[in-house]
Amino acid sequence: MGKTPRQRGCVRGRNTDEQLHIILDDFPSDLRSRGYAPGTVGLYGRVAAHFGRWLQRRGRSPRRIREVHMEAFLDRHLCRCHCPGPTRKSYSLCRAGLHCLVDFLRRGGLIPAPLKGVPVLRAADRLVLEFDRHLDRVQGLSVLTRRARRRYAAEFLQARFGRRRLALRALEARDLLGFVNARALRLKRTSLHALVVGLRSFLRFLEFSGRIRPGLAGGIPSPACPPPQPPLNVLDHAMRRRFLCAFDRTTPIGRRDYAIALCFTELALRAHEVADLSLDDVDWRASTLRLRQTKQRRERLLPLPSRVARALVAYLQRGRPAVAHRTLFVSLRTPPGLPLSSDGVRNAIGRAFARCGIEATGPHILRRSWATLAHRRGTGLKLIADILGHRSLETTAPYAQVHFEELRQAALPWPRIK
Repeated sequence: MGKTPRQRGCVRGRNTDEQLHIILDDFPSDLRSRGYAPGTVGLYGRVAAHFGRWLQRRGRSPRRIREVHMEAFLDRHLCRCHCPGPTRKSYSLCRAGLHCLVDFLRRGGLIPAPLKGVPVLRAADRLVLEFDRHLDRVQGLSVLTRRARRRYAAEFLQARFGRRRLALRALEARDLLGFVNARALRLKRTSLHALVVGLRSFLRFLEFSGRIRPGLAGGIPSPACPPPQPPLNVLDHAMRRRFLCAFDRTTPIGRRDYAIALCFTELALRAHEVADLSLDDVDWRASTLRLRQTKQRRERLLPLPSRVARALVAYLQRGRPAVAHRTLFVSLRTPPGLPLSSDGVRNAIGRAFARCGIEATGPHILRRSWATLAHRRGTGLKLIADILGHRSLETTAPYAQVHFEELRQAALPWPRIK
């Protein structure tokens, strides 16, 4: 004898409830095994329980969870939720907890991974990608420079054509003048100069590929040169010592951040160069450090000072978790083991600046301080340029500052004339 619809609904509800109970028991254990703090595990567990009760009222099996259900819970249910406690109704907290829950279900094979469709590129997008390949293969520009010039090219195409057909042959000098003048109202001089250089590079690419008439790139107005920069701030010996003492080297995070700081103060690296270091870049026998992903796309081989080597050994032995990848500096927060990004490197240095009371916008001041100190010790400008990775000595000159008092002491007395 078949079951009535009411009986079938009860069986379906009981199976759904059992599946949710099993999942909600395994989910916190998975979070703990991945290194999440106990407080975070409890919060995300309550978010998952709240989401599970919402699914149960709709008779939805956990194996049929999709992104649309999570979006419906966040966008439509939370704003008018009257569920009995204990519940968490913070949008950001629920969103983070549900993302962890969906990731747990996908890794366990309980729900399928989302289908990856082929993105449909517009004509403007394809043109910008072709421009990027030209900058990479023909001009050999760095990733950061190419990213900025892609953005300027995309902004110009969007402002001039929008979603209309790209009528590049119809471009005139007044279109370029109007675009630059509109951006000049809200850009600083240095940013406007970078915009003009990037836009001129894009138009020369269009001329090179025969898409526009020759000479149109010359119609871009050149902004006034930025005023001479004031003397750059650098850290003296006392400030540098206070900065290095701001790291608690009794903790894994402190040992990692101290090793990162020495990469700036002793080797004058850039933030992305520190983030791109791998275990294979350190040659312990030869005491060298190889930089592969530099701004100028050229490898540099630097000597590894003993102070930096000792800090790296302390971090590797008592700070870096065992992970599969070879990135040197990794995140130690939940989930631990992910490669540390350039922003993560900057944030680590910024927190140290805040702890020791140094007003600085980023780690670049450590690079400038190293160059200035090396110049005062008598190091030649060419050697400083090689360490910093500069092709031109004109780029290095602002780094190697000479104080006015030093110039006054070095000046000869004016000869008297009888």
